[in-house]
Amino acid sequence: MFSGKTDTQQQDTEITNDGFWPDINAGDFEKRRSVPVDMDKDAIAMSVVSAIAQINIELASVKSGYQDKGITRASDVVGSPSIADKNMLVILYEKSVYARAKAELLPEFATTQMRDAGENVAQTESETRDSLFAESLQHIRTIRGKRSTGVELL
Repeated sequence: MFSGKTDTQQQDTEITNDGFWPDINAGDFEKRRSVPVDMDKDAIAMSVVSAIAQINIELASVKSGYQDKGITRASDVVGSPSIADKNMLVILYEKSVYARAKAELLPEFATTQMRDAGENVAQTESETRDSLFAESLQHIRTIRGKRSTGVELL
């Protein structure tokens, strides 16, 4: 995986979500997922937007279910565990978005870096992307109330 130094400031781009799911700050993503500081800030923000859009589609039925119960925002769902002002649903949503956005940024990082680090990332890019995507899907399964693995009859 790639990691970045924190010599410079992360961006403070707030990405407005759909009203139910939380807004996401691209700078928080950069910080929590150790995105290299020399990556294009617009590309980072666009990857986060893309991840949000994909995950919102995957969680449309979850959102509808909560709204049918009168819950208008994910942050209003009562449950534990929680950290400060974030409940489990919001935390899992953010982690899913961050993992998916980082998976999307991997090719960008590998192609823009000419040093050994970039070449190493390019060599393991597929495995790393698969791992990040699997992490995102695992968080989505948890939000849906499903176990980490499951079997269904077709």
